[in-house]
Amino acid sequence: MKKILMIFGGLCAVILLLVIILIAFLAYTGRGLDQESKAYADAAVVAIASHWNENDFVQRASPQLMDKIKDAAGLHKLMASLRSLGPLRNYEGSKGESHIALIFPSGETVTAFYVAKVEFDSGPADIKLSLIKLDGVWKILGFYVNQDKYSTSGPNT
Repeated sequence: MKKILMIFGGLCAVILLLVIILIAFLAYTGRGLDQESKAYADAAVVAIASHWNENDFVQRASPQLMDKIKDAAGLHKLMASLRSLGPLRNYEGSKGESHIALIFPSGETVTAFYVAKVEFDSGPADIKLSLIKLDGVWKILGFYVNQDKYSTSGPNT
């Protein structure tokens, strides 16, 4: 009986040690992912909102986001709606963080969510941006412009 308890105790200690190592690894990796994703979010918002250029949007969009837009006409309509805001006049930066989801057996999914404070010709707005890391490259998963908080009208995507 004593031998069984010692084996069980040793197994519990090994499992606890592995959990501690995993948490430390995720915390260390998470900080790097936060820095990466924030830099990407900031650059993407400035590039897209400066001129509302379709190519700037498409280059950064994930396949999942492009599936939601469906076709070129949908993209043209979206960008025309956003152009009504006017070009980006001031960028105050973004706030948010990345997340790692470990999914067995498929592996991990790395996502991030940011809210950027911006100002357009039409006034201030928030841009909510969700990102996903695909094959080591950040891409936009969702892009939502909220000007309702500041005024009574404004396009939302």
